[in-house]
Amino acid sequence: MRITLPFTIGTLKRSLIGTLSILAIVPLIYFAACSSSDDNGGGGGGTPPPGGGGSSANQFAYVIAAGEPWIQAYNLDNSGNLTAIGGPMVTGNEPHHVDVDRAGRYVYVSNHNSAFVSGYLINSQTGSLSPINPAPGSPVTTDSEPHSSVLDMTGSFLYVVSGIGASTLTAYTVNTSTGVPTAIPGQTFAVGTHGHNVTISPNNQFLYVAVEGSGEVHAFSRDTTTGNLTARGVMTGMPLCDAVVVSNNNLFLFAAYTNAVEVFSIDQSTGSLTRIPPPSTFETNNVPGTGTGPHSIALSPNGLNLYTANINSGTVSVFGVNTTTGVLTELQSPPVPTGADPNYVIVHPNGLFLFTADAVADQLSRFSVNSGGTLVAPATPIPNTGNGTNGIGITQFQ
Repeated sequence: MRITLPFTIGTLKRSLIGTLSILAIVPLIYFAACSSSDDNGGGGGGTPPPGGGGSSANQFAYVIAAGEPWIQAYNLDNSGNLTAIGGPMVTGNEPHHVDVDRAGRYVYVSNHNSAFVSGYLINSQTGSLSPINPAPGSPVTTDSEPHSSVLDMTGSFLYVVSGIGASTLTAYTVNTSTGVPTAIPGQTFAVGTHGHNVTISPNNQFLYVAVEGSGEVHAFSRDTTTGNLTARGVMTGMPLCDAVVVSNNNLFLFAAYTNAVEVFSIDQSTGSLTRIPPPSTFETNNVPGTGTGPHSIALSPNGLNLYTANINSGTVSVFGVNTTTGVLTELQSPPVPTGADPNYVIVHPNGLFLFTADAVADQLSRFSVNSGGTLVAPATPIPNTGNGTNGIGITQFQ
């Protein structure tokens, strides 16, 4: 698998290195499968009507780029159009993931080359941002090299995965008025090497971490009152496991790694994982060279379709989801072209549009989504969204 060239300004880019040894102390930083954001960009609680959307309201979107220490707010209308809201807000170095409160109260940015998560309050009327902390970059945690975070469905708890080498998962309570997170005592867990992405099930009961370096998925159950986690086992054997997402009905976990998506059934009492009956692995690269390096994963709002952003081949893979068995069926072959190096994929809450964040192209790509979940090609490029555009988060208004 190839190594992506660095940005022209010498900032962070992705490389697939088996040992995942990352030189974070020099200006030119490679990171293994690691230029994205939450890396699971769609699918939330509940199941909207078939074929369509979860929301008729305009949304707010927030875009980050690895080569720019900032986050930019946008208004996102129901036709998929983005309009910038004011100017960008300063973050930490190499923002890697943007995590948006579903209710539109606050936003958190995991900064790959800083020792903190940045936090911002959202103006509910305009979508503009203000820093939670007046210090540069608005630091709200002290996590070292944070990769990804996820808020629970209520926005009351925040979970942060950090560390390029040995990685940790830390749980926080969130003051829902101020957005300030506070670490929960005794709630930091080791999660392998180079933890990359974290997600919560729509029923708010289970949490999962994709671990890139050690090729694992770590499972946890949640106390929905206290936010406390209980470890529920580790699934192994998934090299470069970059992203995970839970089905809308909470029955299955989908994990993207190397050139495939692995499907697990979820124990409804504990959240522990079991591979579904064979085949449990579904290739993103059935046409060789067209679906390599699935780096981000998203579900449609109705849960019937799954998408992977394939960073090495510049494509999106499109699958249908059997919500009873978890089995995936590829719907478009070969996968659909995006801009160069799509690090992230997300679906508009109305289900009618899909976006990828394309790092080398410095753009977003917007696709219209057909009623069966397939994408209309070619994509519409949305240029000038930052040097190394690598993440977008969207509110989830109903």
